[in-house]
Amino acid sequence: MTRPIKLLVAASIAVALLLGSAAAAVATPSLTLSSSRTTVTYAQQTWLKLLSADATVSVPATVTIQYRPIGSDTWRKLRTVSANRTADGTVTVAVSPYFLKSITGFRAISGGLESEVSTVAVRARLSVAKTAKSAKRHHRITVKGFIWPRHAAGSRPVDVTIWKWEGGAWVQKATVHPRIVGKTTDGSRWQFTRWIDHDDKGAWRLRVSHQDMKHAASLSGFSYIRVR
Repeated sequence: MTRPIKLLVAASIAVALLLGSAAAAVATPSLTLSSSRTTVTYAQQTWLKLLSADATVSVPATVTIQYRPIGSDTWRKLRTVSANRTADGTVTVAVSPYFLKSITGFRAISGGLESEVSTVAVRARLSVAKTAKSAKRHHRITVKGFIWPRHAAGSRPVDVTIWKWEGGAWVQKATVHPRIVGKTTDGSRWQFTRWIDHDDKGAWRLRVSHQDMKHAASLSGFSYIRVR
């Protein structure tokens, strides 16, 4: 074999080895987990999409999906799935509202593989502030409403902002922090009373808001009351 031919053969082998190494690197499976909704309002569900970073390689046959509510240091099992049942190794997993009561992280693990954490922010669901449509001066009114999911009795998780119509615009007058006074199956009832003063005649509106370390910011619709 002549020297040029030997050099050509060696170069061909080197290229083949290089391409083989690159192919092997590309073929290394990895896990990717994403959520169809990054923010939900309780009690919405979401869907997690599990797939391989390389569409030519299936995700391992068995993958465990884990979840961890904010404030917890412990990962808990959501479910184990067979991730290679589709041609490209993609699986969609439904996550029920039961697992989404507060901001929650999700991850996929299989052997030595682990996805990055996919976080779903959760907003509390709020009712409007419920009260009489009209009221008389020098009387008390009761304002109440609900928040889901449940919050502890005696806590003050919501703010009720109160505006009055003055000079052609809504003017903010006060913010009230009512107390949780009851519970429903999966929610809590709040309530407060307010004195109607002699100079309160006119149109008023109220809106409920909530945000804490476990929940993203949420707002209710407006409710209205006229003071006679």
